[in-house]
Amino acid sequence: MSRPAPKPLRKDVIHNRAALLDAARAVFADQGLDAPLDLIAEKAGVGRGTLYRHFADRTELALAVLEADVADLGRRTAEQGEAPEVFFWFLDRLAEDMIRNAGLAGVVRNVRSPDALTPLRQSLMEAGAAPLARAQAAGLVRKDLRPMDIRLIATLLGAGFQGADEAERQAVSQRTRVLILDGLRPRPEAS
Repeated sequence: MSRPAPKPLRKDVIHNRAALLDAARAVFADQGLDAPLDLIAEKAGVGRGTLYRHFADRTELALAVLEADVADLGRRTAEQGEAPEVFFWFLDRLAEDMIRNAGLAGVVRNVRSPDALTPLRQSLMEAGAAPLARAQAAGLVRKDLRPMDIRLIATLLGAGFQGADEAERQAVSQRTRVLILDGLRPRPEAS
């Protein structure tokens, strides 16, 4: 017995969710993760009830912002084409996203259920897997890297931002990228 197909979402529901994500992204970036949720609803042009129909709590909203950003990164990466160097473009955009979303890093560290992070982690690996494979095939990065390592790279790119201002985040991110790129280079074969 097959289940009936889910009903398509109404246009206003899709619009409200997108408006809430955009508002949350801006408010969290400006005021941090503890920003009033009422302000996010107001900025999105919806009521508080609409916010809670879409997102049960602050953590769910913050994770949804991060998931939307990773999905967008995946789309933008795919649009870059098939060149092996796209992997490095992906890493640079990932670093930019980590700087922009530095205020949301705490939510990832403090999520009580590891399962809550599964969609975010999966999307991140999917966004970078094909560019990674092409970079490996071209000999631009180590052969032993796996898509799962992209999660580790993202963690490193987002480290050291707590309490840092914009200039400090930029400097830390730049230094981290240098170190990561050095670690990604192919190593000479052992003789």
